[in-house]
Amino acid sequence: MASYLLTSELLGSLEQLKDFLRQVPADAWAAYLSFWKVEIPQLLKLSAHSLSKAKFPASWQQATEFSLSDWLDAAPLLAAACCATVTPLALAMAPAKSSTSVELRESWWITRDLLLRGMGLCFFCGFLVSAVQHRALWGSLGLSPLPGRSRRPTPLFNDVIGLGYGDWQLELVSWLGVSFSVQLMVGKYQSCFFVAFLWAAYLSIINLQAPFTFSYGWEWLTCEVAFLVMFLCPVVGTRFSSWTPPSKLVLWLIRWCAFRLLLGAGMSKVGRNSSACWRKLTCTTTHYFTQPIPNPLSWYMHHLPDSFHRMEVALTFVEQLVLPFAMLVPLRCCRLLAGLLEIIFQAGIVGTGNYAWINFIGALPCISMLDDAFLLLLVPWPLKSRLRRCVEDAGAVATEEAIGAKKVLKGGYGLLRWCANVLLVMVMVYKSKDPIKELYGPAPWINSYDDWFLMNSQGVFGFINQHRVTVVLQYTHDPTPSAASQWMPLDFKCLPGSLERRPCFMSPYHYRLDWETWIRVTASLEQLWTKKVPSEVYHQQLPEFLQALVMKILNGDDDAAGLMGVPLSELYKGGEAPTAISIDFASYTFTKKNSSSAAWWRRKPVAGDSLRAYGRSPLPGEVRKSPRWRHWLLATSIMALRSLEFAISDLSVTMAVASSAFSSIFLMVLMSDYVSAFSPFAALLPLPPCGDASSVRSCQRCCYDAVWRLAAAAAGLGTSLALKRGSMRWSELLVISTFLAVAWISYHIEV
Repeated sequence: MASYLLTSELLGSLEQLKDFLRQVPADAWAAYLSFWKVEIPQLLKLSAHSLSKAKFPASWQQATEFSLSDWLDAAPLLAAACCATVTPLALAMAPAKSSTSVELRESWWITRDLLLRGMGLCFFCGFLVSAVQHRALWGSLGLSPLPGRSRRPTPLFNDVIGLGYGDWQLELVSWLGVSFSVQLMVGKYQSCFFVAFLWAAYLSIINLQAPFTFSYGWEWLTCEVAFLVMFLCPVVGTRFSSWTPPSKLVLWLIRWCAFRLLLGAGMSKVGRNSSACWRKLTCTTTHYFTQPIPNPLSWYMHHLPDSFHRMEVALTFVEQLVLPFAMLVPLRCCRLLAGLLEIIFQAGIVGTGNYAWINFIGALPCISMLDDAFLLLLVPWPLKSRLRRCVEDAGAVATEEAIGAKKVLKGGYGLLRWCANVLLVMVMVYKSKDPIKELYGPAPWINSYDDWFLMNSQGVFGFINQHRVTVVLQYTHDPTPSAASQWMPLDFKCLPGSLERRPCFMSPYHYRLDWETWIRVTASLEQLWTKKVPSEVYHQQLPEFLQALVMKILNGDDDAAGLMGVPLSELYKGGEAPTAISIDFASYTFTKKNSSSAAWWRRKPVAGDSLRAYGRSPLPGEVRKSPRWRHWLLATSIMALRSLEFAISDLSVTMAVASSAFSSIFLMVLMSDYVSAFSPFAALLPLPPCGDASSVRSCQRCCYDAVWRLAAAAAGLGTSLALKRGSMRWSELLVISTFLAVAWISYHIEV
């Protein structure tokens, strides 16, 4: 019966696909006509309207009379006019191409390699956050469980062509994303299929529309940039050996993405809904202590003179309103200057605050402006000649004349790639109309225009808080909680809490609970502080996910407790959950520059009676109990893909065995928290009887008993193979040591 239903669903899906493909040509032609007959005239009309209303200085006298606000309004238009003036001159003065086979100024092999590695880093952060945190945040037993299935495309969670959706599917996809992103970062072999899987997997997670992930622009930007990088990557090959040289068309699309991203960030700061402090150049006088998650350098930046703060805001406007237009000028000096300065600026933001991988994915498209000749200047001498030789060899392979069947294959492959890239350009040009209209609007802001996040508009931190209202949590193990009990701080991972706790460094990693708490408390409740409302109003505005967090911790939920900054050994002292948790609200500021105390923060309660305490009460659902080392075991065993690459490249039997063992350990540890998934999986393996099949603890005990035995056996087998061969590679030594660590940890896990 089940197979019949599945077959019916597949046939229905095929019919829908057939109807869709039949309609594509007509829809594409209609969109093409609409673009030229409707959209282009509208964009030209918007441009003409902006130019007619623009306030340009007609003389030096008028220029001296311009206010700061006038200059901010005129800056992007003046930069655009300069760009339009210089571009024809640059094209007319373009130097003749070099007669050498490889001209490094027109070579982009290192550029592509850096783009792939950077994309791998951003994906690694996103998938690691998902693997470690998402189940606790919005899994079936999380703080804000998903209310239902999303109607947006989630390819990997589709019931027909995907895995279906559940907690174990979410974890599986997330950890596979971690593995493939590591391969993209450091692997020898590359493929556009790696990027395609990562893009589809991350799109599937974002399109679940969870409250902690869906509404943030950097998630959309990650999907947008990854989609473009996918077309830059070879089908299969090593980093510098391929028939696929980097496409200049795709590189230009990535530059166009960088232009829209940075200009949108600048326009959102001078738009109608932006904070007034931007036009006064004073926003950073409060930004460093009100930003989402400050780091230690934020304290020092906050105490710099007001003149420095005005200068850095002015430089921000130059970077976001003027410099992006230099990216479009076809002069190498402009391109290099714009790309390098933007990357330096993004690095400066990374150093003064924790913004997840926002600035990493923001700087990544700017790498497309740096050619191989420039990048080789930045490489240390011992590696420069080797890397230069790799680039020259790659260029020679890509341009060599093929003969016979190889010529036909190479020509056909090149034609297909060219057609795909041209089609990509046409799609992206068509989709650019909406972000451009957003830039012309009175209040540009972040927005997405399709379910696939192929093209988005960006705008960040247009609004700056002047005060930092923070939720303060404390807990006690006193059997009869009272004001006289010993209350310990229940700090978040990185949000301000204990006054003496140093702000943390975490970027490009990200704590979603901390960020969402900042959004829902600090960024949303500031008006309550300025209006001096009673403390009861704050508690009425307490987000539901924080209420759920408190109740889950009081009932001993391991996943919820793992989201906080207090070690589980202290929070669940002696295996017992706290008896009560208190909630208060306070306004936080940095301590003064000349303060002699060890505190980083000062705080003032919103009112004298603002504290509320919550005692333990039973939850309607169950709580999650999971071993503390589980995530470490999953992260370690996902090395299977890396082991497989070593097995292929080194023809190593040891690494092939390691890959198989790691895969088995990963699946066992992953499934052990889910009875419905572990029972059928365990039946396929020679595992000891697991007792009560309906008990999670029984499945966990069975799993970790099998894991330590399998890891110890794999370490012994790997050692035996190496001794028989008479030598041991460093990769084999690392893998055997890892197996021994896995065996020791899983043996000592108490369930």
